Amino acid sequence: MPVILVMGANGFIGRHIAADFAARPDITVVGGGLGAAPEGLEKGWLELDLLAGDGRLAAELRRIAPAALVNCAGATVGSTADLFRLNVLTTDAILSALRDSGAPPRLVHLGSAAEYGPGPQGAPVSEAAFPLPVSPYGIAKLAATYLVLAAARQGQNAIVLRVFNALGPGMPENSLPGAATRRLAAALASGSRRVEFGPLGSVRDFIDVRDISSAVLAASLGGTVPPLINVATGQGHTARDLVRGLASAMGYDGEIGEDAASASPRSADAAWQVADVSIARNALDWEPAHDLESSVRFMAESLAPR
Repeated sequence: MPVILVMGANGFIGRHIAADFAARPDITVVGGGLGAAPEGLEKGWLELDLLAGDGRLAAELRRIAPAALVNCAGATVGSTADLFRLNVLTTDAILSALRDSGAPPRLVHLGSAAEYGPGPQGAPVSEAAFPLPVSPYGIAKLAATYLVLAAARQGQNAIVLRVFNALGPGMPENSLPGAATRRLAAALASGSRRVEFGPLGSVRDFIDVRDISSAVLAASLGGTVPPLINVATGQGHTARDLVRGLASAMGYDGEIGEDAASASPRSADAAWQVADVSIARNALDWEPAHDLESSVRFMAESLAPR
């Protein structure tokens, strides 16, 4: 039975990937990261500081001999220095540990659509596009991707899955879906008939975390694949579609306002971004199974009292 090590398994995407893998009878999952283990991974948790320089990750790789290491570690917010430290230096530490482990597993590194920057209006963004990130986060993620691609060129078994706009329960509040869920829940609780957002016209390629998990699994245990693969749906939806879909799924029938004064600079800089997913379909034999309606329903259902 193959073992998959998920670093950053207590973060948003990592938590979902680890939980989905743990539910399968044909995989053994080990999670790793800073802090406490997420629910369900208490018996397979490695509390590791990737920047400690103590050699622990290499030693654990020799001990558990995973078939793949999935790198979900990193940060989406913080100072530029923090973003580089937690995205670039951690990736470099993982690559070093893999080299030092003796028999390195495949590295599946999760990149971000933020690495591309604005996409050409109406045209899907392929892996061949020249990346022009517009934020410190996107620049940091691109630097980490370049480290992984350089390692792959030097013979390391390493690939990058460039994930577009993830959707799922428990999204951080600094994301539009997370903030929208919180605001809509507050409006439902208070009886408010209007919820304000910034302009919601930007177009994004929203991808369900369950589909991200299936793509990561295919990349982790499959054969030879290209070193850089977009993971998305290939379909564009406005932020307005997302927010209104969430409102409907949560049972909120009030007004959705768009106040220009609270516009998102990131949305303004990248008004349109949709992926070309041809390589994922062909190389991974993978298709997303969930549309936007399914994703927002999944998020809304997670909020219901248990």
